[in-house]
Amino acid sequence: TPHTPERPVVGEEDRVAAGPVEFRAPAGVRAMKAMRAPEAPAAAEMAFAAAAPMGRAVSADALAQATPLAVSSQDLGELFEYVIQTPISVGRGQSAMAPVVSAWLAARKELLYNGSKLARHPVATLRMSNNTGLTLERGPAVVLDNGAYAGEAVLPFTAAGGELAVPYAVELGARVSEESGARREVAALRITGHYASYDEWDIRWRDYRVNNSTGQPMTVLVEHRRTALYDLFDTADPVEQTPDFLRFAVETPAHGETTLRVSERRLVVRREEIRRLSSAALQGNLKSGLLDAKTYNRLASLLDLWSQIAGHEKRLAEIEKERGKVYTAQEQVRSNMQALSTEGKEGALRAGYVDKLAASEEQLASLATEEKQRQADIERLNREVDAGLAGLM
Repeated sequence: TPHTPERPVVGEEDRVAAGPVEFRAPAGVRAMKAMRAPEAPAAAEMAFAAAAPMGRAVSADALAQATPLAVSSQDLGELFEYVIQTPISVGRGQSAMAPVVSAWLAARKELLYNGSKLARHPVATLRMSNNTGLTLERGPAVVLDNGAYAGEAVLPFTAAGGELAVPYAVELGARVSEESGARREVAALRITGHYASYDEWDIRWRDYRVNNSTGQPMTVLVEHRRTALYDLFDTADPVEQTPDFLRFAVETPAHGETTLRVSERRLVVRREEIRRLSSAALQGNLKSGLLDAKTYNRLASLLDLWSQIAGHEKRLAEIEKERGKVYTAQEQVRSNMQALSTEGKEGALRAGYVDKLAASEEQLASLATEEKQRQADIERLNREVDAGLAGLM
């Protein structure tokens, strides 16, 4: 049998870098200020490049001087294609990189924060519209700021005329912390039959605390995930919306801190039987303005009637238990009497048992009378309850 050496199992190495952060373009496109006009270069110049040597600066002008090609795009159902109309000559055994798109795009720099994508810090993001007339495929990009390396990004797939959001660097000068909570507030109270219907606001809130440690004021766009069936209240209007998120602008002064609270709520209805209400709950509803004094007094009277009914029902249950004990004792007495004669000491003992049976019968009669009276009282009180409920409707 040939020797088979044991081969080590090599597992996948842990990633040492997080994946790229991506943001979706908003539903509406805002007017954007150009970062640089071709006629008059601005002080802060930013551009995209496929790659840039780290040892020297690359200017946007140098990139723009590349000879553009005549390129058109065509949609093919769910696909698209680039049609390069300018001939390209490539020597044998050689290769060439030809620019497909060379265009100036009006852009702006923003700070976007989404705690589920990157915790604690916002991400520097370039926002621009794809006015090239071509569909841009998804792929890597290098961001240059005034010719210097600023970061790397992933260019999102963008159709012609669409908006791009290109995150490229983490802003360490800003730190964002989050805190959330929930509560319920009663909005209205309605009395319907034997039930109290509470209209309650189910409220959820989240605080975003933005701390700016830099010497310049900054504006951070905070992405807050939409909550199904909940509406915003007591919250500033979002400046942008995507299918999954709302974006709020948080302006923070230099070396300062600003807190944004996003509050959402939905209306829910809770029903509770009136007779289950406590006196304390009733008084709380009166103090909060959910009940007027007239309705409160009527409900308090109803609670008193139900309390009396509960007392009678409790006593009826006790009567039933006492009756059962009497029946058990009578069975024991009758069993003892069967073994006794009617003469002598046994006769005297038998006579004592007869007296006990007579006393127990009187006790049963008394219990029956009390039971009948309490049942009548319950019927009377129930009629008063029905009349009181009718007065509330």
